Amino acid sequence: MKVIIHSIVLILLLCSNILFAQANKNYDGPKPEVYKGSQSFVFQYTPFQSNLEPVYVGSISIPDQNLSSANLFGAGYQYYFTNQIAVVFGLSYGTTSSTLEDDNGKTESSLTLFGISVDGNYHLASLYSVSPYIGLHINYGLLSGSDEFTPDGGQTSTTDYSGNGFGIAAQCGFDWYFTEGLSLGGKYALGFQSLGKPEITTEDGTEEGPSSTAFGISTFSVILNVHF
Repeated sequence: MKVIIHSIVLILLLCSNILFAQANKNYDGPKPEVYKGSQSFVFQYTPFQSNLEPVYVGSISIPDQNLSSANLFGAGYQYYFTNQIAVVFGLSYGTTSSTLEDDNGKTESSLTLFGISVDGNYHLASLYSVSPYIGLHINYGLLSGSDEFTPDGGQTSTTDYSGNGFGIAAQCGFDWYFTEGLSLGGKYALGFQSLGKPEITTEDGTEEGPSSTAFGISTFSVILNVHF
């Protein structure tokens, strides 16, 4: 019985290999999945490491003592509306809250981050397994939060803070379809980034930090598209 079973399995494997070879006898490598309705999840990838990271969404001003800035990262999704035009959506969102009670009183803190980006890319004629493109990138992000301190037997004092940022850029890049269902890419962008005035508001008034603008060429990390 075991001999018969092994023979059947061997025959099935041979048949499947023959059929696969016949179906793919003209196969000349993966082709760019550039067509209407194609979709992919988008990640940032660090070469020679195993980690995948969220995609860059935008930048915002931070109302701290140094009145600095921070980049936002989040989930990325790509959809082809035509055989040449793809739109990539990026979304960043996070919220946190904390409560601390000690001998001095009670402190309640909350913070919310939000960012959104949109890339519109026009894909040029493919070169073997590489699909080059040109496009436009737009992003917007904001931060808002508050700290409430209530001393024992005293009145609550509130500190509100906020920050925001906006960016727009022209870009060019490529996707390399090194295997079926996966592609790696990169891009250059020439654009403008504006960080709004961060604000810290207390009972004594509002303190504004400086706004800032930047213009120039930037590069992005390796982009990994997982098609489905």
